[in-house]
Amino acid sequence: MSTFDIVHSAGCNTASANVYTIQNIQRAKRKVLKGFVREERISRVRRLTRWLHLVITSVAEKRVYESATGRKAPLLLPVSRGTERELREHYDIGNSTVKIIPNAADLVVFHPIAADIRAAWRKANGLIGSDFVCIFSGGEWARKGLDLAIRALALVPHLGLKLFVAGDDPDRARYFRLARNLGQGERVIFGGFRKDIATAFGASDLFLFPSRYEAFSLAMIEAAACGLPSVVAKINGTEDFINPGTTGEFVKHEADNIAAVLERLVSSDRCKLVEMGQAARQLVMTHYTWDRVATATEQCYQEYLNGRS
Repeated sequence: MSTFDIVHSAGCNTASANVYTIQNIQRAKRKVLKGFVREERISRVRRLTRWLHLVITSVAEKRVYESATGRKAPLLLPVSRGTERELREHYDIGNSTVKIIPNAADLVVFHPIAADIRAAWRKANGLIGSDFVCIFSGGEWARKGLDLAIRALALVPHLGLKLFVAGDDPDRARYFRLARNLGQGERVIFGGFRKDIATAFGASDLFLFPSRYEAFSLAMIEAAACGLPSVVAKINGTEDFINPGTTGEFVKHEADNIAAVLERLVSSDRCKLVEMGQAARQLVMTHYTWDRVATATEQCYQEYLNGRS
C-alpha cells in the first residue's frame, strides 16, 4: 500500500487530508444567500438541492477544519484574507497553521489582444469600436449581483455604455425581463457560456462584478490578466487585489453608487483606464500566476513536513 507525505484536498472532500485549500466557507455563504433567495425564480428541486448541498458541506467543513483530539492539526490554505476571517469566525481551528494561497491566472491564455482581434470580436457580438463595454462573467447571477449591474446601467445615460454578460443561469428569464423593463434590452447583451472568454475579456473595457459573496473571484484575476481594470464590491478577494484608482474601483451593493462610478469612468480619459488595466495585469504577473502559487504551495508543504518531524 502506498503512503504519502501530503494529502491535499480542494475543500472539505475528505477527512483524510492534511492540507486543505479553502475556496468557500459555506456557513458564511449561506448567510448571504438568505438575503435574496426568495427573489429567485428557480424550481423547488433546484432550491432544495442547493440548500442540502450547503447544509451537508457546512457539516463536512466543521468535521475537517476544526481541531480534534488525537488528530494532527491540518494545514489550511484559504484563498483570501476574507476567507481566512470567515474560517476563524465559524470554526474552532485550534493551532492549525493558516497560509493564504490565492487564485491565479494562466498568462498564456489570458492576456491583452491585438486591435484587429478586438474589433472582429466586437463586430461578431453586436458591438462597435466606440462602445464602452463592461463585461460581467459567471453563473449564479443573483449572488454575483447581475441585477445591480443592470439597474446601474439604466441610470447611466451614455448610450455607448454596454454590458456584456458572459455566462448563464437557470433564472435567466428574470434578468432578460429586468433589462427589457428598464429599457436596456439593446444595451445588455446576454452572451451565454463562452469558450472564447479570454478574447471577450480582451475586447472589453472594464470588468464589472458587484458580487455579494466570493472567496476570491477567479474571473476578476483572469480579466485583470487581459488588461482590464475592475469595478467590484469590496468583498473577499477583491479587497486583496483592488487598489482604488490604480487597478480598479470599489462600489457598494447599490445601483446608484455603481452608476456613479461607471458614469465617472466612462466619461474619463480612456488612457487612464488603459493605465489602470496595465497596472492590474502587472499585479497579476507579480503575485497571481500559477507558477507563483505552485511555488508557495510547495513551500507550505515543506514547512508543514518540517513541523511534523
